[in-house]
Amino acid sequence: MFLSESSPVVQQRSSRKYTTEEAVDLHDTVPPDHWCVTRSDLQYLQREVQRAIDVGEIQPPEDGSDDFKDCGEQYGPSIYTVNIQHIMPVTEMAGKVSWALMRHPDGLECELFISHAWQEGIFEFLSKVLHSWPADVRHAWCCMLANPQNLDIGAMLQSPGTSPFALALEASTYVLVVPNRHCSIYTRLWCGYEAYRAHEQGKVIVIARASNRRQIFAAVIRTMLSGSLGILSGMWASQNQAHDWHALLLLVVTFAAFASASLENNRCRIILNNLGTAVSCALLLQWQEIHEVFAFDGYAARVPYMEQHFVILVGASFFILLEVDRVNGRTRTQEALQLSRQFQGSIAHAKCSKASDGHRILMEIGEKMSAVDHAIHVLLAAGMSTPTLREVARAGVDIQNAGHAEVAVPVWAFMTSLVTCGHVVFDSVYMDTPWYCFFFEGVSCVARFALLGILWQSARDERCFILKMMTKIVVLYVLLASPMVFVWEWRASEMHSPSRAWFVIPALVYTSILALSCLGMRRVLALPGHGQCLLQLFLARGRSILPSALSFCALRPGSDSESESAATLLSTDYSSE
Repeated sequence: MFLSESSPVVQQRSSRKYTTEEAVDLHDTVPPDHWCVTRSDLQYLQREVQRAIDVGEIQPPEDGSDDFKDCGEQYGPSIYTVNIQHIMPVTEMAGKVSWALMRHPDGLECELFISHAWQEGIFEFLSKVLHSWPADVRHAWCCMLANPQNLDIGAMLQSPGTSPFALALEASTYVLVVPNRHCSIYTRLWCGYEAYRAHEQGKVIVIARASNRRQIFAAVIRTMLSGSLGILSGMWASQNQAHDWHALLLLVVTFAAFASASLENNRCRIILNNLGTAVSCALLLQWQEIHEVFAFDGYAARVPYMEQHFVILVGASFFILLEVDRVNGRTRTQEALQLSRQFQGSIAHAKCSKASDGHRILMEIGEKMSAVDHAIHVLLAAGMSTPTLREVARAGVDIQNAGHAEVAVPVWAFMTSLVTCGHVVFDSVYMDTPWYCFFFEGVSCVARFALLGILWQSARDERCFILKMMTKIVVLYVLLASPMVFVWEWRASEMHSPSRAWFVIPALVYTSILALSCLGMRRVLALPGHGQCLLQLFLARGRSILPSALSFCALRPGSDSESESAATLLSTDYSSE
């Protein structure tokens, strides 16, 4: 059922009616890269499409090509169906202008270019775009809304390089790629052409994904219930004076943390994260504080107790964040699989609905086909494609998931830095601390705050690199420090901790992280000696860290291994996914 001219809804949607000549003039006057919409426009479209479905204005096509009522409300009718039964009738009544100019006749500056394949359901498309909308973006260009669907679009596409697609992409800052459950968008040649233009102009390409708040909420609730069981167990142990478990519990927590961070198996990670939360909460009630070298009276005597229990509480939260990272990782994997489905490794195999358009696109891409394929494969492997990541990948570094970062370890590190800051205040008030101890504690605090500033200012790919690098270095630091802390806790009632000069270690750790953050991926890659090996160590995850780095460093200097590695990336077969 199509919208009729007398539909009051249609008359309400557009406040001004254009003649066909005025519509053509409007599209000639407003530059193509200004045919944009806002985030609120997409939310409005979502409501309008849902209303149209509810009242029967949008129906499954009679040819059975889009039986969307059997697919669930999360998908909705395909873009093709929505365009024919909703966008075209609405804009026809407005005078054949595009949906974007119907909403904003003066146009809007393009900041985000949305690349999609039209097979996806409208609600699937909108949920992914709205969830992945960059925070610093106001306006987006989307072909189904930007182009005047009732005018001669073919005339605008005679030259791909001067088409509305090319002009809008050139004006944009980001390219948002929207996967769908049917096939990769790169099986369509126009999407491949958009990847070509994005590569040529050094754009940041990111993958859109739907919200996973429900999955995160369920995982967090499950983990918190495990923590509640841990608290009950700790209370029972305290009442029964079972105080000899504290060192063993610390060992279990350490094992669970490292195992969860290293394993890829989803079920094992769930078990380990819940176990770690439960044991951390039990340890919170079992912990015997490690005393300082100097004894204090009154309130100061409680400082070690408070700070050490705070660290344990942060440790319990750490496992909850590991669960959040796990859920986010699974969501990203699913989107990457959708984006690679039926993609044969090169846009040379992509199809175009019009042979003439396909010929012109391939003529313009010419010998740069392999460079475009490389940019797409970087996107599939890393989760985003940026000039830096493309350069790193060409150097032979494995950039698998380099565009994503797990935040559990960095958040834990920043939260525990409050303890270090507390030490600085405590030392200045209660102790005549040697200058070097005070200095190193202060350096550690300043380095972490400076690191927060760099994270805030960094580009998206560099931010992921910093978080990954920080995770590796902090984990190594904790791994080396854990035996010492284990011994202190095992003999907490018999001995004091060693000299507080050991605080020089975190100062060195965080200043090193700060220095590497300032360098960034490109400068780390260019470090003489083993810069590439170091970068590979930082970007790899879990069990693949050492094997990937060692195999990379074992490559013969001066060989063609870098180009071979890049070629391997390009030859990956995604069609089996």
